Amino acid sequence: MKRIFLLILTISSLTFCQSFKVDKVSGTVKALDSNDNWINVKEGTSLPLNSILVADKKSSVKISEEGMNFTLKESSAIPVSSIKKMTVDELLLALAMEDMINAPGKKENDNGKTTAVYGSKEGGNESEIAGSDDFGIKRINGAVQLAENGFKESAVVTAKETFRKYPSTKEMANYRIYFANLLYDFGLYDEAYDEFTSIKELKLSDKEKSEVAEKISLLNKKLVNK
Repeated sequence: MKRIFLLILTISSLTFCQSFKVDKVSGTVKALDSNDNWINVKEGTSLPLNSILVADKKSSVKISEEGMNFTLKESSAIPVSSIKKMTVDELLLALAMEDMINAPGKKENDNGKTTAVYGSKEGGNESEIAGSDDFGIKRINGAVQLAENGFKESAVVTAKETFRKYPSTKEMANYRIYFANLLYDFGLYDEAYDEFTSIKELKLSDKEKSEVAEKISLLNKKLVNK
């Protein structure tokens, strides 16, 4: 346990020395800072990692930092700290942290200051300011865009955190299946099996039922031969 927290502190200290610069903005884009203040995002704006970027309908924003670039499309939101490359080992560490947070008896204060994976602080009353259900969907859309832009490991972490903070999104089978398939692609079969088994309990379409059943059967075979 002590080793896990030391790794988290090390990764956190490496992460917080960076910020992203806004290269291009179309439509209405804002950022929620760590003091719960909304900032109008314009070209040239510097975005610290502990802020959340939000693009409204018919809006988008392109940001960059040290050779990395990312475009957030409309009706989406993303913690700036999530735009990063991760290894599978770092993903496993982050998933372990999520399991600790979700452990029985562990309660997260959604209306107080909260610390995200690797110690990145988000706006304390984010749910109140942004509107929980709608903002949760925007966060999931942002996580999908992370995966589509090559930040797949970070996308899984972002999605898991969003499912935890916005429980209504956890009922959306299509998103859950999307990220469970990423776990499968990473070769994290135990984690993928647990996720697909959980998804099986949701209200699914016939197509989704077939896909989930097929993946669980495939994972059973892989785990037996492990």
